Amino acid sequence: MKLSWTSLKISIAGAKLSHLVQKDKIWDHGSMAEQARIIFYLVQKAKGIGNIESLKKQCTISCFEKLKAEIDDEKPKGSILKNPIIKELAVIDVQPGKNNKPDMFSALIKGIVNNESAGNDHENEFSAQWSFVRQGEWWLLDGIKSKHHT
Repeated sequence: MKLSWTSLKISIAGAKLSHLVQKDKIWDHGSMAEQARIIFYLVQKAKGIGNIESLKKQCTISCFEKLKAEIDDEKPKGSILKNPIIKELAVIDVQPGKNNKPDMFSALIKGIVNNESAGNDHENEFSAQWSFVRQGEWWLLDGIKSKHHT
């Protein structure tokens, strides 16, 4: 197996999670990954219809405003991604809260999308890091850093 920076981050996050989950069930790896997957598809659905009001309960206020601006910017360009499929999802960072900062985690999401441009369909790979913060007993989307590949 080839050791990469990403696999090292995944291993470190997993080790942290095994200790954190003993103190608080919100740190359950499977639940965190599933929450990231669910919110990913909710965001893609909202982008597809051009209305993100349904995401208010899944995002921090600042993230919601960024998504809203992004959708408004993408509508005229017609660059909304179509039919995204997650091929890989991994928790790559966990940070218990301290000094009035909330608990947080980051997930690496990789997959493919079908883009339609000028009547041509083609698949593109994508990779994105999604950041989540804890609010009570919930994880809220706090940010997205995306890379699109051809």
